[in-house]
Amino acid sequence: MIWLIAKKEIYDNWQTHKIKLAFVLCSLLLTMSVWLGLKDYSTRLSSYNLTRMDDTVSGVPVAVYMYLNEDGKPIVFSSMGDMINILGIYRRPVELGILARGIEDRMNRPVQFFNIRKSGYKAATDIGNPQERNKTATLYSLPDFLFFTKVVLSLLVILFAYDTIAGERERGTLQLILSNSVSRGQVLLGKFLGGYLSIALPFLAAAVIALLLLVLSPSVALSSEGWLRIFCLLLTSLGYLGVFFFIGLSISAVTSRAATAVLMSLAIWVVLTLIVPNVGWLVGKQLVQVPSQQQIDTEKFKTAREIEDEAEKQKPSEEYIPGYGKWHPEAQSQIEETLKGIDERYATLRRKRLTLSQLFTRLSPAGAYVYAATGLAQTGIKDEKQYHTQLKGHESQLGSNIQTLLEASKQILSQSKPPQEIYAYRKWRLKIQEDRFRLVKDLLLASQLSVTFETLPFLDTLQAIRIDLLLLTFWLGLSFAFAAMVFAKCEVRS
Repeated sequence: MIWLIAKKEIYDNWQTHKIKLAFVLCSLLLTMSVWLGLKDYSTRLSSYNLTRMDDTVSGVPVAVYMYLNEDGKPIVFSSMGDMINILGIYRRPVELGILARGIEDRMNRPVQFFNIRKSGYKAATDIGNPQERNKTATLYSLPDFLFFTKVVLSLLVILFAYDTIAGERERGTLQLILSNSVSRGQVLLGKFLGGYLSIALPFLAAAVIALLLLVLSPSVALSSEGWLRIFCLLLTSLGYLGVFFFIGLSISAVTSRAATAVLMSLAIWVVLTLIVPNVGWLVGKQLVQVPSQQQIDTEKFKTAREIEDEAEKQKPSEEYIPGYGKWHPEAQSQIEETLKGIDERYATLRRKRLTLSQLFTRLSPAGAYVYAATGLAQTGIKDEKQYHTQLKGHESQLGSNIQTLLEASKQILSQSKPPQEIYAYRKWRLKIQEDRFRLVKDLLLASQLSVTFETLPFLDTLQAIRIDLLLLTFWLGLSFAFAAMVFAKCEVRS
């Protein structure tokens, strides 16, 4: 009897062209999203390959460059020391970012090395060139598979489900169905099965068509784990759509008219899909307030300056840096430890704010779905955390290597004796510094320094998104239980 009701529901949706429209809409949207994602991925992959010395050797910097003057010679900073940049410290774009872009843009940072006077070479993450960013893409996010499933398809599911019971009640057929030897539970399951298959089958067929673009693309080579992640992403998407179908079914059972049901369904969809996820992070931001980076940098500068002034009282220094003041070598270790404590304090606040923001956004099935989907696509929060951990390790490794190379260059260049005449000595010193730059560059490139980024294994991903998968399962069970409860007590007459 359940399957008979389901077949009738599928037949009605076919006769009203709902299934045909769903297939056309899903095919167009999902194919377009994957095609746009492929174009974007190919561009990012080409940019990544340009930073490799050899495409087959992942993680080897392509070049070291210095700041040059108009004559093409390295600039030697009289007060701030010298600066060396290393290109090519990039994380390779992941293929599944085509389906769920997530926060992958944040996982693409070069590394800078700079020397402040005698304090030694330091490594820092660069934010990249703001002129190269797509301002429009910042305002309007890429319409990927995740976006269409979260917003468009969930709305389509609501439109499929709103008149499932309310429409039958208005037409008087619900009373006729229940007058036979069929229980309300069987009617509910049959209605759900037929209505859900009417949208799930076109969605899966369109997804297969869209994924064929991935198979045919020469720039994408998915591993077996990649296909496993896609399979889990499709299952998660089907569960997410099932939640909204049960919500629409519940509202259809509560209301007596289809017009009322569609308005209530749209209102709840707006709250769960648009309002709660977007307001959740604002709530977390207000509960845990973190100063801006400019305020933090100002605090760090003032703190460093206080330590320098205290050191100046004890032992005056002849070292002076414009814009900073007196510089004391013996105070640098204390300054570094103090500034490190400031960074750790604010990093703890940011983690607390992130936890609260995730808690509030997970109150919506859309929030849990986004976390789960981006995790499966390796573009989620946990992936960025691992990326930054590895990046810090690379910074430390690169800083140690370049310091060793600088010491080696000093020993090689120390064999040249300086002239006695002042003007000749200045020219000799400038030439020694230029030669030192070139020698460091050649030594670094010759060292074949490897910088690679490992992605999270599949089991670690499941561990990271387990809460979101459980929440989606909870939402699915809760919406089903509510639909069964309200349908058991609803009036069969309009």
